Amino acid sequence: MSPGARPKVLLLEPMYHIAGEELLAEDTEVQVLRAPTPEAIREAITTASAVCVRYPVRLTAEAIRAGRKLVIISTSGRGTDAIDIDAATEHGIPVVNNPGHGPIPVSEHALALMLDLAKRITRTDARTRQGDGWTDRNPSDRIALEGRTLGVIGLGLIGTEMARKCIAAFHMRVLAYDPYVSASAAEAIGAVWVKDLDEVLRAADVVSIHAELNDETRGMIGEAALRLMRPDALLVNAARGAIVQTPALIRALREGWIRGAAIDVFDPEPPPADSPLFTLDNLVMSPHVANLTAESVRGMAVSAATQILQALRGERPPHVVNPEVWERARRLP
Repeated sequence: MSPGARPKVLLLEPMYHIAGEELLAEDTEVQVLRAPTPEAIREAITTASAVCVRYPVRLTAEAIRAGRKLVIISTSGRGTDAIDIDAATEHGIPVVNNPGHGPIPVSEHALALMLDLAKRITRTDARTRQGDGWTDRNPSDRIALEGRTLGVIGLGLIGTEMARKCIAAFHMRVLAYDPYVSASAAEAIGAVWVKDLDEVLRAADVVSIHAELNDETRGMIGEAALRLMRPDALLVNAARGAIVQTPALIRALREGWIRGAAIDVFDPEPPPADSPLFTLDNLVMSPHVANLTAESVRGMAVSAATQILQALRGERPPHVVNPEVWERARRLP
């Protein structure tokens, strides 16, 4: 940044923690758009040197084309599916994300969702508050997790941590499906690498999704996949809502293809107020908060702010997801 220059940083929704905004405000002009419309984004981005996108707000190719002064685009967390990466790359704009803050909180949340399903905590709490909890004691459909089979879809940092926790806490047998991870990597944490997703779906007592959302995973859990699961199986999704086909999940839960599900993510997000999801007694939901612990939100916000400032100074940030464009990135005059 030139002496005296204060480039504009556009925040599409406030950052997860004020510490990130305060760091940016030391050297830049910060503009925050709340609940931004596509039109508002296109107008504001024309004068921005940097933009930080908080999921589920989308940064489209059209908006990126309008950002003629853009030097850097940042996500609010690790996921990049809210940004048109191809458009950013085409226009020579680096995109950064903020990894490393999710494995512990997201795996803990996924584990909590699994426990809730197994022990019927949410349902029992509601019935107890209504005065009929004692009638829910016998017969019981609660299950023990000890020694059961966990199917992990996506053995990245979060999936690995989920597998490690379940092996250590419940001595679960873990079947891991991830075509981009080696069998030896799965074996190193005590899991069994499985080539065929169908095999995992058929065998698992609990299926926990930790894959990234991309063209390969979008909609991969639909009717065919859900019908492969056992009728007493549980499904947990703390990854991205669009990996699971919502209409198929609703049918599976209504018609008893599976015993229950717990989701922290939706498609669309947030779900409409009249969504049938809200009527399902065998579904546990949280509003995309798995990664939002007190520790992680500060870390992600500071990481995003730091990388934006580095890029504006002409320094290469550490987490560029399209590194091929860095040398072509436009600099401030």
